[in-house]
Amino acid sequence: MRVSQVLKAGAALTGVVGVAGMAAYALSRRPYLREVAPGLRSPVLYLPMHLLADATFARTSRFFASIDFSRPMRHAVDVTEFSASFDGHAFSARVLTPRGATAGAAASGPRPVVVWTHGGGHLIGGPAMYDPQNARMAAELGAIVVAPRYHKSTQEPFPADHDECYAALRWVQEHGDKLGGDTSRIAVAGDSAGGGLAAGLVQRAFDEGHPVRALGLVYPMLDHRTTDKSGAVGQFIWTAGPNRGAWSMYLGDDHLDVDLPPYASPATRSDLSGLPPTWIGVGGIDLFCDESVAFAQALDAAGVDTTLDVWAGAYHGFDQIKPTAPQSRELIDALIDHLRRHLESHVLREVKR
Repeated sequence: MRVSQVLKAGAALTGVVGVAGMAAYALSRRPYLREVAPGLRSPVLYLPMHLLADATFARTSRFFASIDFSRPMRHAVDVTEFSASFDGHAFSARVLTPRGATAGAAASGPRPVVVWTHGGGHLIGGPAMYDPQNARMAAELGAIVVAPRYHKSTQEPFPADHDECYAALRWVQEHGDKLGGDTSRIAVAGDSAGGGLAAGLVQRAFDEGHPVRALGLVYPMLDHRTTDKSGAVGQFIWTAGPNRGAWSMYLGDDHLDVDLPPYASPATRSDLSGLPPTWIGVGGIDLFCDESVAFAQALDAAGVDTTLDVWAGAYHGFDQIKPTAPQSRELIDALIDHLRRHLESHVLREVKR
């Protein structure tokens, strides 16, 4: 047999083995995929995130940590960028302001402000990626959305991102009128790692005497102690291994063995009393479902006005993967409804009486 024939036969065999391997992998995922809500199924769910070693994603994320891009927006907003500093901490932010009169506020009056902290495991992402959602929030609430940029943990670990985002929040509280904002009507919200950031910001703001009106958490990354789950829970998009690696990059390899500084892992806070009305939305097969439920229960036990919504068969980031699915629309509807209830002017007047 000629060498060329041997090479061709070897290539053909390799192809057959490869196809067989992919078929076997696909079959192995079927039991988990059956637990995904039909409208949320996607080829993206076959990505083998669950096979990654703990540190793999965290280490490779440094090569695309700064990637940020805007997606088309369906709502009329003006988008600007600005930089400032507060208490010695510099920050920059993306600002979305609705055009004209909206359902949430008159065009001429001061608007409520939502400080949005984006997700990405403290490793990747940027505020522009959330333009479609944030534009909708701005338009439907008649609010200004301020979305800070922050250093990723591969660049600077905690508390760098917390300090930058807290500086943005405090600047908005003290100087938000320069953006056309009503500094008495401020809420904080975020998703995934940004949800954890949002929770920590609100805790610190309360501790330092600068409380906000409301907190909205979308499948938040709250607890550095998250463990492996059973069944389909935590099998898709953001899985236990990358999550462990992300926390280690953020807080250090010894984070499970040392006392953490305040606000680093918001679920570990012992006294939750006095925190603002909080809404949490999460998927039933999200890696963060258990900790979201536990945090909601702890808030409720502490007397905090708390709402928890769980979507059956929904995985981490489902609204980004399938944005037109009913569950995805319901998630953002619920977040906006929560913020609207607590940012309306009459709510503020009732609290002041």
